[in-house]
Amino acid sequence: MSIKNINTQKESIKNYQYTCSEFIKDLSLDYLNWVDRYNLPPEESKIRKQKINNIVIKSSYIIYKFGDTIKKIDIIMNHGISKMAEYTAGYPFQFSILVNNLTSYTYSPRGEIRLNIKAIPNFGKEVRIGSYDNDNLILLNSSSPVTYSFNKSSLESADILDDYIIIDAKNCLKNEIISSTVIVEEIKDNIVFEKRGFSTLILITQT
Repeated sequence: MSIKNINTQKESIKNYQYTCSEFIKDLSLDYLNWVDRYNLPPEESKIRKQKINNIVIKSSYIIYKFGDTIKKIDIIMNHGISKMAEYTAGYPFQFSILVNNLTSYTYSPRGEIRLNIKAIPNFGKEVRIGSYDNDNLILLNSSSPVTYSFNKSSLESADILDDYIIIDAKNCLKNEIISSTVIVEEIKDNIVFEKRGFSTLILITQT
């Protein structure tokens, strides 16, 4: 590849970084307006809005820091959009996902990445991992090939959920980006009352 083509490619990446960073910023205004429409208590509204604003800042930083390809930028941007939607809707039950004791934004060496899914339902209900869609248990996007595995028992309802989904990232290189979204359902008598998604962005730090 010639120096001219390399410079053109770098300029294209730089422009796309700016476009996607600004898109998230503009879209955040819609999510902030949705929070107002919920007529939440003032403190809860403040918390959700702050989380949305933090996502804008984090997404922009990661796009410029690690988004050195179009695919990586897209993954980071879409993760930011998912997180804003999640924080706008809020969580009617306790739900988080940890990777290396960090949540939402984290890092890992390549190899097996353990998504620790934790959820506690409201009194009298149970929780379970639900399917993202008809074909996939979770939504998984990566800048390099990855797969995931889980125990079928993980799909059974429980009073408290403390389980794992394993992402096989052995083919990833340093600074690759992985985004996952896991659905958890709150149920009673096998009827789903609430369901929420939780997205996690993972940076591969070592090969």
